[in-house]
Formats: sequence, structure tokens, C-alpha cells
Amino acid sequence: MNQQIFDQLIGAPPPSTVDVGAIIVRQRRRQRWRRLAAGGSAAAGVAVAVILGTGLAGGQRQQNGPPPATASPSVTAAPSPSATVFPLETGTPAGRERTKDRLQAAVESALTEHAPGAKWIYMVDVPGEKRTPDGHITMWTTENPVYFEGRSGITARGRKGGFYLSVRPVACGVEGSCSPVFTCEDIASGCTEGRTPEGLEVVRWVEKPSGKYVFYHVQILLRGGTHMLTLQAVNYFGGDAGPISAAAPPLTRTQLERMAAGVAERIAG
Repeated sequence: MNQQIFDQLIGAPPPSTVDVGAIIVRQRRRQRWRRLAAGGSAAAGVAVAVILGTGLAGGQRQQNGPPPATASPSVTAAPSPSATVFPLETGTPAGRERTKDRLQAAVESALTEHAPGAKWIYMVDVPGEKRTPDGHITMWTTENPVYFEGRSGITARGRKGGFYLSVRPVACGVEGSCSPVFTCEDIASGCTEGRTPEGLEVVRWVEKPSGKYVFYHVQILLRGGTHMLTLQAVNYFGGDAGPISAAAPPLTRTQLERMAAGVAERIAG
């Protein structure tokens, strides 16, 4: 997952030499062009996910020397017995559309279950784009390789911020775009590893570039090992390098992890 660590990243950090805004803008512009090439709308939301070069879609992460991986027991709850399991249908336009809609339903259900009181709210991506109604996450797909992406604003606990979802193949695409599976050895700090109640591998971490932005990340390797799910919650709101909207993302790390587990365990692989 090379561009996909937008939501992870103490004290008073030294002045940063990292231009966080420029990184976010580059990642989002690359994502937007990919969506245009796939026939998607330029106004659709883009997964702002790879701060410091490791977010939702590509780019190799910088390291300050990897610390030992920290194993942590999962705090996620078992999925509801009535939850519908569905496959990732990537081979046809109709199948991709079904999968996109099912992912949307799964993540919206997970927010309701694991973050009571949280609400989906419209978050602008491109200035001048058509406003979509509150209450739903915006979803889209890409091709070559096939990605399923989502973005929205979230309000909860008196805060608002951004939320991003990505389901991507682990292997490299025909154009060399890759989404490597990260472990805590690849993450600079604030990382733990574990498993969901159904045994899926999960990695969670926090990133704090420039000491202002806060990104919570959860990555889960899906059944079969060919795709991974990444969820990110961030403390900014808006389009490219949007302004900081709160001291922390609107979702807690526990809520984000439980949401990720709930979605992942509904995907058949």
C-alpha cells in the first residue's frame, strides 16, 4: 500500500521540514487524474491517504529507523451474525458497481454501530464541485488496477474531520501502481499489530506530521490475502491540505479499528 498511510502518524516537536500541505496536494492530484483516466468524475472525492509518502495509493514511506513491532490484542467486537458477507467483484462494471454499493452500506452500518452519534457530512474536495447530501460517504472506483475508494466528512463529539476508505489489491498493477501491506517495521512510531476476531491481520498506527495534522490509520489484510482495507480518520476538513478542524480526528482509534474490523469481516475476499 504505497500511498496509503494518511491516517497514522509528542511534546513539542522540533520545527518540521516536511511540507505537509504539498504532500497532500500531490497525493490528491495524482489520485484525481487516475479517476479521470478511469472515467470517473473530477469532482468525486479523493482518498487523502499517504502522508510522508505512505498513504492510500502509492509512494514509499520515509523511516527514521523502524522500532520493534508491538503486538497488541484486538479490541474489536465480533461481527453481527446477521451481517451479509459479499465478494469483491472486480471483473465487470456491473460487479464493481455492486461491490461499491455494498462497501458503502457496510461502512455506513459500521459507523452507526461503533460510533453512536457520529454523522456523515459533506466535505468539499474540489472547489466548485456539486454538493452531495449529508448522510452518506461518497464512493467511487478506479481501473487498472481496480480500487474501491471512499471519502466523507464526519462530525462527532463536537468535532469534525475527514474520513477515507480504500480497498486495493496487494499486488502491483499493470502500470506499476502498488499497495504494499505495511507492518510496524515500516512505520516510524505509534504502531501496533494484532488480529480481528475472525483472525484477519490488522495494523494500526498514528501519524502527526508537522505536529499539527493527526492521522489515525487501520489496515486489514482481507481474506485470501489479495486485497487490503484501509480506513483513515483525520483532524482536518476540506479539500487539498484543508484547515485543521480539531485537535484530534472526530473518531477515536478504537472506533476506527472496530469499524474496519466490521467492514473487513463482511468481505468474502
